[in-house]
Amino acid sequence: MKNQKLNISTLLGKGSVVNGDFAAPGSARIDGKITGNVNVEGTLVIGTSGVIKGNVKCSGIIVGGDIEGNVIAPERAELASTSRIIGDIHTGNIIIDEKALFQGKIVMSENGVPERDRDKLSYKAKERKDLKKAASEVKDALEDARDNEPEPVEENIVEADSEE
Repeated sequence: MKNQKLNISTLLGKGSVVNGDFAAPGSARIDGKITGNVNVEGTLVIGTSGVIKGNVKCSGIIVGGDIEGNVIAPERAELASTSRIIGDIHTGNIIIDEKALFQGKIVMSENGVPERDRDKLSYKAKERKDLKKAASEVKDALEDARDNEPEPVEENIVEADSEE
């Protein structure tokens, strides 16, 4: 990613604070602090004053600041000498400067995402799966209720002759 011009469309400036999840289309640069998960469609640049306390998902990442959370960057991850990451990194390519601080594991694969973690990446897919499962359980419960419906009871009511 060095010597490559990035088209940054979103910037969170130094001193800015976000409490909650952060999402941006395109590429973004973070120089402030985010407490929450970060989802950027393009490349994410974290400046030396940038801090993220949450999981990060982006296509590629250049880290100069701090991350406390897992990083998924299928294309590439680059850790500068000023970076500090506590968490796992899932990527296709990685560059770690000799002075970078990193505590976690690196999982590398062709597309940067291990097979077992692919379903965890799509929250909407998980939500759809959960909805399908719930609908199936309701359908099964209705069928069981129909199958176990009690037979109607016929009552013979005998009216007594009334004597006047």
